[in-house]
Amino acid sequence: MESFQSTLEADEELWHRRVWRCLCSTRVYKMTLISALLMSAAALSGNAVTPPPAVAAGIAAYHAGDFTTALAILKPVVYDVPRGDPGAFSDPWATAYLAQMFRRGEGAAPDWPLSCALFNNVWAYTRQGGPGGIGTIPFVEDGIKEVCLPELQAEVNALRTACYLDGVTRREFVLDGGSWIVFDRRGFHIDGGGGERREIPLTMWCHDVMVSLTESDVSIPDRWSSARVHFLELFKWTNGFDRTNGAVVRQLHWIVYLVRGSDLGPASDQVMLTVMDGPYPSPELPPGVRDAAVLQLNAAGQVEWLVKTSGRKRGIIAEPSRAEISPSLESRLPGDYVDEPASDFAVRFDHKGCHYEYLDMFKGTYSGDGSDPVHFVLSTAQRATLFKAIVAARIFELPAVTDASGGEPADNYELEVRNGGKRRTVSWRLGSADRSLTALVRTILDMVNPRPGDGCVGGPPKVR
Repeated sequence: MESFQSTLEADEELWHRRVWRCLCSTRVYKMTLISALLMSAAALSGNAVTPPPAVAAGIAAYHAGDFTTALAILKPVVYDVPRGDPGAFSDPWATAYLAQMFRRGEGAAPDWPLSCALFNNVWAYTRQGGPGGIGTIPFVEDGIKEVCLPELQAEVNALRTACYLDGVTRREFVLDGGSWIVFDRRGFHIDGGGGERREIPLTMWCHDVMVSLTESDVSIPDRWSSARVHFLELFKWTNGFDRTNGAVVRQLHWIVYLVRGSDLGPASDQVMLTVMDGPYPSPELPPGVRDAAVLQLNAAGQVEWLVKTSGRKRGIIAEPSRAEISPSLESRLPGDYVDEPASDFAVRFDHKGCHYEYLDMFKGTYSGDGSDPVHFVLSTAQRATLFKAIVAARIFELPAVTDASGGEPADNYELEVRNGGKRRTVSWRLGSADRSLTALVRTILDMVNPRPGDGCVGGPPKVR
C-alpha cells in the first residue's frame, strides 16, 4: 500500500502541473482540479462522520442488497454538476460506495479502472482528513489494493481527468481500405492501413454523458485519394450550472466527426435538446431524437446535416482539403527516396491553355507559346527540385482526375510521372489545387517558361 500511495502522490504532483498548463480552458481547469478540491474541502470541513441524508438513503439501499436503487441514488451525486456550487466536490461517501459497486459488479458490470479512479479521489479526502476520515469511510484502502493495477494507470488517469467519462465504452469501426478506428476512454486510436497510426484525444469534459457513437451510412469519395470520407455521429449530454438563473442546464448535442484516412475531427455540433433543472441524463437517447438528426447527400452530392426539431436547422459539411506536407526523407514515391529520383524518373507536363507549355522528359522536348517542340533537358539540380515538388504534392496518392472539370482550359493541367518502373497520370484544374500542387506547377513553369510575356497565344502547337 505504501508504494501505491507514493505513486498516487507522484500522480497528484504531475496532475497539478498539467492543470496549470490548461488555464486557457476554464472548463478543463476545473475538471482537472477535482482531487485538489477534495483535499482543500476536506481540510476545511474536517472528518466525514456521517453521510448526508440523500447519500444515506443510497447506502441503506446498498446494504439491503438493492443495488439498482443504490446506483440510481449515488451515481448522480457523484457524476452530476453540483447545484448552486459548480466548484464543489463529489460526496466522499457516495464516491466510495459507487467505487465498491464497480469493484464488485453490484448493480453494474465490474469496472476496475472506474473503481480505481473513484477510490483515488476518496483516498485524497481520507488522507487529508486524518484517521477519523479513514476509519469512517469504508472500502477505500482494500479497494485500492485490489483494483488499482499498474496496467490500468493510463485509463484511470483519463477517467479522473474528465470526471469519470460517463457512458464512454470501447467501440470499433472498420472502414474501407483497411482503416480501423478504436474508440475508448483514452480517445480515438486510428490505424489508417499501411502502417499509418494516430492517437486523437477524447472531446469529453466533466459532467458530460455519452449516449451513442455510430458510423453514418453516408460516405463520399475523397477527391484527393482513392479512398472515401466517412462520418461518425456522437450524441452526448453536457451539464452545466447557469449562475444567472441559478439552474442546471442540460443540452443534448449531435456531433458529426469527419474521418479521412488517419485524420478525424468534428465537422458539425448541433444542440438537439435543452432541459433546465431536469434529472441527471439517462444514457438512452430520448424518443424521436435519432429521427430528427439527419445526415444525407443532397442533389449536388454535398453532405448535408438537418435538425428536424422546432427550430429546424440545416447546413453543409465542407469538403475536406488535402492535408499539406513538406518533403522529408521519410516521404516516398514508388521506387525511391525523396532526395534521389530513380534513374528512369521522367515527367510529361501539359498546360492545356494560354501559353500551352508542354514538357516531355520522355522525349527530351519542350514546346510553348504555340511553337514546335525543341530539345530540352533538365539539369541534375532541376530534376532533384522537380522530384521533391512531386513528392510534396503526393501525385501517386491522387485519383486520376482531381476535379478537372469546369473552369477555363487555361486552368487545366495534366501530369504523367514515371519513377522506379511505376507510372501515374493525374489531371486537375487550378481551382481544385492545394498549395503543394500549385507549388509544383510553379516549379515546372519557372523551369520551362520563366518569362511568359503578356497575353495568351492563339492555340496549342500542331506538333508536340
